Amino acid sequence: MRRAATLLSTLFIGASLVVACSNAPTRPAHPALLSLTCADSAGQQGQSGETLTGGVEGLVLPGSDDPAGLYPVGKAGDGKPYFIYKAFLAVSASAAPFATVSVTRPASARLVYGSPSRIGGLFSADSGQPLVMAARSQVRLPVCGPRFTGFTGGVIVTGPGCVTFQVSSPSARSATVSVPIGPGRC
Repeated sequence: MRRAATLLSTLFIGASLVVACSNAPTRPAHPALLSLTCADSAGQQGQSGETLTGGVEGLVLPGSDDPAGLYPVGKAGDGKPYFIYKAFLAVSASAAPFATVSVTRPASARLVYGSPSRIGGLFSADSGQPLVMAARSQVRLPVCGPRFTGFTGGVIVTGPGCVTFQVSSPSARSATVSVPIGPGRC
């Protein structure tokens, strides 16, 4: 009788583990840093006169506080609605060899950058899931020449809010900036 009880207990525990493991999230673990290469850039650009933050321009843009700048990308696998604020970033040669842009707040905001064809492919997906899955909390932008190196992408958010970025580089002074994405003020 004890053997039967022990066997049943062992089977129950084993079955519970199988069920628990099969219900684990299907989202693969991703590193927090998306490291781009010069092949991912949109090429060399002149400085456009935008605010330079830690060697990167394109984070502080006029009109970022306009909710119309948020483009719905649908719901991802977690059922939440997501939006993207498109922001072309350009890293200055003075930040060589690279600059890293990190989202520090809110925890739900992410960055998605890549070659123009990759970003275009992610935008053309039927759902927002590939775009959301490609997003990270940090992106490393390489310097690829004597001018500003441009990168296509944007900021993924769950709704209007204030997003705080930190920009760091081995060559430029680190900087932090809060940007209203959708709301009127931070």
